[in-house]
Amino acid sequence: MKLTTRIKNYVDLAKITYFPLLASLSLTSESSLRVTLNRLVKASEIYNPIKGTYVSKNADMFWIACQLHQGYISLSTSFYLHHLIEEFPFTVFVASNVRKSVHMGNMEFIYFKAHDYAGIEKGDYPLASVEKAISDSLMHLSLTNFTTLAKVLYYADIDSDKLIQLCDAENSASFQRLGYLLSLLPKLDKEKSKMLSFCRKNIKANTYLSGKRSGRYISEWKIIDNIGKDVILSWWQQ
Repeated sequence: MKLTTRIKNYVDLAKITYFPLLASLSLTSESSLRVTLNRLVKASEIYNPIKGTYVSKNADMFWIACQLHQGYISLSTSFYLHHLIEEFPFTVFVASNVRKSVHMGNMEFIYFKAHDYAGIEKGDYPLASVEKAISDSLMHLSLTNFTTLAKVLYYADIDSDKLIQLCDAENSASFQRLGYLLSLLPKLDKEKSKMLSFCRKNIKANTYLSGKRSGRYISEWKIIDNIGKDVILSWWQQ
């Protein structure tokens, strides 16, 4: 069997492996191994997302994302995996202890700082619960699509007590944003109505919905809507 085929088969079997481990197999010299790996990467037979790390094209990309840097899948990627949105996430969001972006094939893994690791579901890989992903979305505004978030708030079965516990109690702006989004929805179930009432009691200083850009001031929520109701509810109006 050719050396190239043996190495590719090993990577495919391992799903993810590292240069020192491959070198320890003594299949060839280290210099020859590097040349062979570079050829496989250039031929798009395997991925090399991080120096010295090699990934099979057949691997579960969500699992791989959590292997490159330990963390959990969250934000819109979590919503997709919970079957709340249909669009396949070519950008995978991972809450971790690092901030960086990693490209692999036609996918991008974006790592952002995790606030804590409560509300995580364990399976093939760590996954934020719906409530945790909502909480993370409200804390990481630059990574949040408010149109998607509003759609999730409408369709998801949400445990209001869990969501309240997961949101930062000292960050009243998160509750103002959440409450404002809930107030825009066409209808609310019992749990979401309960959440809305809680949010109304946590309105404090003026804040922006997303970033510090001009917009329409909503006095009821002391919030500047710089996205627009029509955009936020565009999924409902289609």
